[in-house]
This record gives sequence, C-alpha cells and structure tokens, in this order.
Amino acid sequence: MFKMKNRIVKVGAVLSFVFLSACLSGFAYIYAKAPNYSDAVEQAKAEWGSTIITDRHGEPLRLLPNTNADFIFWVGIDAIPHVVRNAIICSEDKRFYRHFGFDPIAVARSAYLNLKNGRIKSGASTISQQVVRLLHPRKRTYKSKLIEFIWAVKLEQTLTKEEILELCLNLSPMGRNIRGVGLASRTYFGKSISYVNASEAAALAVLPRSPSRFDTRTNKGRVAIRRERDDLMQRMSQAGAISADSLSHMLRRKPAFQQTPFPLEAPHFVDLALTQKTHQTQMTTTVDLDVQQRIEQIIRSHKNKLDKAGIGQVSVVAATAGDSEILAMVGSHHYGQKSDGFVNGATAPRGAGSTLKPFLYALALEKGYNSTTEISDTFRTYYTPKGDYQPYNADRRWYGPVTIRSALGNSLNASAVKTIKQIGIDPFHELLDKLQLTGSDDRKAEHYGLGLAIGNIEVSLLNLTQAYTALAREGMFSKLKFFPSNTDQIRVLEPEAAAIITNILSDPSARLLTFGNPDYFDLGFQVALKTGTSSNYRDCWIVAYTTRHIVGIWAGNFDGKPINGPASAPVLGPLLKDILTSLYAAGPPENFVLPAGVKREMICWMSGKKAGLHCPYKGYDLVIENKAESETCNLQHKDDLFPLTGRYAQWLDRRKTSQGSGRFYLNTGSKSRNSGEPSIEIVTPHHNDRFILSPTSSKLLLRAVSDQLVSHVTWIIDGMEVGRTPAPYEFAWDMTRGAHKILAVTPKNEAANVNIFVE
Repeated sequence: MFKMKNRIVKVGAVLSFVFLSACLSGFAYIYAKAPNYSDAVEQAKAEWGSTIITDRHGEPLRLLPNTNADFIFWVGIDAIPHVVRNAIICSEDKRFYRHFGFDPIAVARSAYLNLKNGRIKSGASTISQQVVRLLHPRKRTYKSKLIEFIWAVKLEQTLTKEEILELCLNLSPMGRNIRGVGLASRTYFGKSISYVNASEAAALAVLPRSPSRFDTRTNKGRVAIRRERDDLMQRMSQAGAISADSLSHMLRRKPAFQQTPFPLEAPHFVDLALTQKTHQTQMTTTVDLDVQQRIEQIIRSHKNKLDKAGIGQVSVVAATAGDSEILAMVGSHHYGQKSDGFVNGATAPRGAGSTLKPFLYALALEKGYNSTTEISDTFRTYYTPKGDYQPYNADRRWYGPVTIRSALGNSLNASAVKTIKQIGIDPFHELLDKLQLTGSDDRKAEHYGLGLAIGNIEVSLLNLTQAYTALAREGMFSKLKFFPSNTDQIRVLEPEAAAIITNILSDPSARLLTFGNPDYFDLGFQVALKTGTSSNYRDCWIVAYTTRHIVGIWAGNFDGKPINGPASAPVLGPLLKDILTSLYAAGPPENFVLPAGVKREMICWMSGKKAGLHCPYKGYDLVIENKAESETCNLQHKDDLFPLTGRYAQWLDRRKTSQGSGRFYLNTGSKSRNSGEPSIEIVTPHHNDRFILSPTSSKLLLRAVSDQLVSHVTWIIDGMEVGRTPAPYEFAWDMTRGAHKILAVTPKNEAANVNIFVE
C-alpha cells in the first residue's frame, strides 16, 4: 500500500513537472512571439491616429479619419488630468500600479464569481491586457485571452505604467466612430480633456464598457451611463480619488452631454494646407484660431453694410510680417453651399486694380525718381494695338502737377500710366513676375500694356498679400507659409525704395486729395495701406501692413457682378479698422524704421524741389542717398503763384473754365523736370491711327503738348501749314481721305510728327 502511494506521488510529481514545464514552455513561446513594444506609443499614433490639423497653439482645426474610419484626437499622458486617470483605473483596474500585467486577485475573484453563477459574471482583464486587445484585435476565445495575458506581461516589461495608460485612454472606443478621451470630451462635453470635472471623467471612464448601450444621443443611453457613472464615483470616493463633498455635489448633477460636431475651423485654409503637405498624424499649422475666429466674427458684423453696397462675398488673409506665416484665412462669408460658400475667394484670380501701384513707384524710385518728383496728372490718350487707351482717375478729375507721394497716396491713375510709360512696361512686368503676381499663363508685358500700371492683371488675394511682404520686409519677398518653417526670402526691391513707399502709404496727409481724412483710416498707430478697385467696380481691395502684420481684404461677388459704386475705402475701411483694432487690442505695433540709406531732406512744398535759402514753404520729405540729387527750387516766391510748363496748357485751360486757374500760371521760363519727356509731342491723333470719314462730321482734333511754354504751335499737314494755335495747342482739322503726315512745330523749330490714314 505504501509503495502504491509512493508511486502515485512520484507519478503526480512527474506529471506536475511535465505540466509546469509545458506551461512555462508555452508561456516562453507565446512571450517570444509577442511584438516589440518599445515604441508602441509612437506606432499607435502613426497607425491608429487620425490626421489632425491644429493651429499654432495645438487647437484642432479639423480631423480626418484613420484607415478604420475612426477619429482620434491623441492626447499625451501629461495633458490628461489625474481625475481622468483615476477614473479609468477605478473603473477597470484598481491595482493597476501594483501588478505586472495580470492581476492574480482579480483572476481568482472572477473565477469564483463565474463558477458560483454558472456563467461569465465578471472579467479580470487588466488595463494592460485591454491595451494588448486594442493594439491587436482578435476574436474573443480562450486562446485569445491566453495570448493577451502573456503579451500584457511583455507590455509591462517594456513600457512604463504612464505609457500603457496613455495607450488605453487614447485607443478605447467611446461611441460611434470616436476613440479616446481627447475627442470624446470635446464631442460630448464641448471642452478640452484638460478641463473636465470628476463627473465628466467618470462618464468617460465607463463609456468603453458598452459604447452602443451608452449612446449619449438617446435618453435611454444617458440614463444608463449616469447609473454606471454614479456607481464608479462611489468607488472613486472610497479609493480617495475624490472627496466626499465632491461626490455629494457631483451625484446631484446630471452629465451635461452635448453633440458637438467635429472641429471645422478655418476651413478654406485647411483645404489649401492639405494640398501643401503630405498628410501626417498631426499637422501643426501657422493659423491662430483665436485670430481666425475674431476676423470671422468681424466680417459677420459688417454683413449688413456689405449687402447694401452690393457685396456678396468677402475674403481676408492675415499674416505675420516678420516670418510670413498665415494667421487667418477667410475665403467666404460662410463655408457651405449657400452663395458658393465652398469657393475660396482668397485664391480666386480677380482684377488687381490700384493695388500694384506701390510696386510701380518703388521701381521708379530705384530708377532715380524720388518722392517729390513731379508727375503731370493730366488727361492723355495712348496708342495701343487694341485702340486708343484713355486712363481716368476714379473721380474723373485731373490734378495737374503732383508728386510721386501725392500720386501714390491718392491713387491717381493718369499719373501711374505716365510713370509706367517713362520707366517701361517690361521692367514692371519683370518685378511683378518676381513677386509671383503674373501667374503661369506666360503672357508677356505687351499683352497688358500700359494698363498694367492700374492693375489690368488678375491676381489672387493670397498672392497679393504675399507680394506685400516685399514692402513690409524692406524689399525682401517671401512666400506665405501654411506650416512653421524657415523663411526663404529673396530681394526684389532695394530697402530704401521699399521704406519710402511704406512711408508714403502710412502718411495720412499723402491721401488727402481724394480720400480726405476719414475716421476709418485713423488707427492711432502707423499702418501702411493701399486700396484698389477693378474695372466696373467688380473687385474691391485693401492691403495693409504694420511692423507685425499684413492684412489683405477682397470684396465683391463670385459671379463677377459689379458692386454699387467704388466701395474700397468707405466700406472696407471700417472692416479693416476693426480687424487691426482687434489684432492690437493689447497694444500698438512699433513704428516703421527707416534704413540708413534714406535721409530726410528740406524741400519746398510748392515746387517739390530742394528748398532754397529763402524759400518760405519749407518741409521735409525722404530721399535715397546717392541715388538722384534733388534740384534746388528756383521759384522767386514773390507771390503764391506756381509756374507751369507748356505740358499743362490744356489742363490749365480746362481748369480755368471749371474752377479758375488758382495759384497756377503758364510761364515761358519753366521746364519739365522729367528729362524723359520730349520737348513737343502730338498726343492726338496717334501714329498710324486710321479714321473713317463720316458724312455728319469731318473734324479731327489735333492736340500737342510742349515741354516749354511757347507762343504758338504751327500745324503742317502734308507739307502745308493749316493753322497756328496758342496754348493749349489744339486745332480742329477738316479731314480728307488718304494718307497724311501731320507735324507740330514750335517757334524754336522743335517738331513732332505722326502719320494717319483717313478712309
């Protein structure tokens, strides 16, 4: 009998050893097959995370689903408050910090309860096992549980408890296609996970138990989740995770569930940004969501005024001046189907209008002009292959002798066209090409002609705002950025020229002629700004910049319908003021600083030349050193009269009729300061013009301008003198059919000629 018992013991020992060896071997085999979890957190972010586009401060702008069509807003463990961590631990694994992957006590308790009830009554999965299940989903079988059991041990040996908790809190299903507490807190409570309270934390902790049963969109689901939440909060109180007072207070409150939609902020910007960069798990952009939302609100507050002006859409781009980062982009009034709201007006090509003039005059400064250079703002027609071109100022008036400062400040079209004619269309087109304003259509300068000076080219608001970086950054052009990166820049303007243009655009007195001094341009700090309106009032623009920011605004209608008159200044001015006031609510920007190559020079305000010793009309203006010395004023100043050259004869003649000659008079001794102008020129008709003789009218107006005032101009047609005319040198000729050569000759034998043909 004793021998039999001894034999049984030995056999039992052998079998136990074999069983234990088999278990250990199986454990070692499965353990060895477990993945390497050393970088599990980063791998999970890459494989499970949604593409999240955030603003510069990490605030979500948009979520894109992962390959499983799930949405996850990943939150690092350091950003998850302890009340949320404690809630999930009390809910799922109260000995989380004391076990090494599985909880023997929980296993024993679960086995007892399940045997006692004859069915699965309680599970024993730890948070670590749940993380393994989340990382490697498989069918729920005993084999699966065994693998999860062993792999959880390896997980614990590889990662810290905080890393395991981070995986659990970000991968757990939270209802619908939402995973993780980061997005769940924003969706169900409308707040960041950083600001949830104990009641909300408990609700988030119980959601993964049965996401479909705890559907927060139904009353039944909300009641069920509240019951589970109350039970969990009792356990949290017992574990010391929340105080008794907090428990009592929270139990009396229902969780304030919301149905917050997924973030859809700065939608036009995000659409464009996603085309600029390969999708990543997290894409941090340059946008400042606070600035974006404030600008959107400001636009909404101006909608009634814009509607009255016939403006159906507005687009705004705001960027930093220092590193060219886009802070806000509004493409339309509302991102949606209504009124073509999905269209991004910031990228649509529109007529540039007068917004290009600062670059034209910057080029003129580089070629030797200065801010006091005189330009004749007078009526003039120009020959083009498409017919005569007649530029008009916006108010249909001409201002005679003006300086570059006044011509740019008041946005005079006639002066701009005369300037581009003198400095050349090709150089200006080349500058616009460097500023990426000419597009990719390969159109040459000749296609646009003289009208390029007043914006007969189409540009987008985004590119136009980008071009103004060259002025805001003292001649250094850089592309606007969607994502933080190093600033690539190229020099397109001399710093001195850019600085003087900035000084003109920020000078309220420079725009008094046409704009006056409206309240909406009075911001209390230095702002350089330029307005623009395209032909037939289809597009209105304002681009403004300070030492810190650049803001571009376009207004109009996507279908090209004209607005109700010129509205750039009176309608967009108040909108711009509100935006800039919002940007600088905490304090004004710094003033613009002049580079070393710019000096202040004493000038005569009457002539625009360097002030003489006895000039009574002295003031200061800016000039570029070593560029082109200003002439000294040669006026006698015996009275307030200002002598004009013969080029102003026609303008002064018309002025006398409408408002008197004022302080101007024609003087034989005066000469133009623009050396590029010929001494005499026939401005009507143009060379090679063709006319059809009409039965009702055979008169053709011949008109000449002379640099120096002369007593008369002799008109000679086909070798025969047909008339002599004093200023303004106009003669009405009775046309005859055939080819004709027309000469205009001064008493000093200076002459100009054109050939025409009359059919």
